[in-house]
Amino acid sequence: MAERRLLVAKALIEQMRRAAAEALPDECCGLLVGRRAPVAVVTRVVPAVNVHDDPARFFTVDPAAQFKLLRELGDERLLGVYHSHPEGPAAPSPRDLAEANDPDLIWLVIDGRTGDIGAFQPVAGDAGRIGRFEPMVLIAG
Repeated sequence: MAERRLLVAKALIEQMRRAAAEALPDECCGLLVGRRAPVAVVTRVVPAVNVHDDPARFFTVDPAAQFKLLRELGDERLLGVYHSHPEGPAAPSPRDLAEANDPDLIWLVIDGRTGDIGAFQPVAGDAGRIGRFEPMVLIAG
């Protein structure tokens, strides 16, 4: 499999780290916007309200924010989502795997304790369901 890479400006990485720290003890979340070819590049992050009933343990991006973004994208595209795990780690949880439903959407997970960020691409398995996450190389540019 080809190396999966994701380029994110340092300022955007810091923005997501701040959002994770400010959301404690809850999970923060938001959307990643950018382009895919030849390397996935995040050009901006769009913070969203975590509307889950248990935001300290789970996240749900506000659907209204996502629909609004999709209507306004123009030449950009929705690349994925980001969220934090207040107690770590910077990796998808079993719940994240169960919630992932689009193999084209990149997932960034922020460790709320350390600020570490992991990048992951969902991989479809049998019957098109997401079966696992494949790590990506996160390049801070």
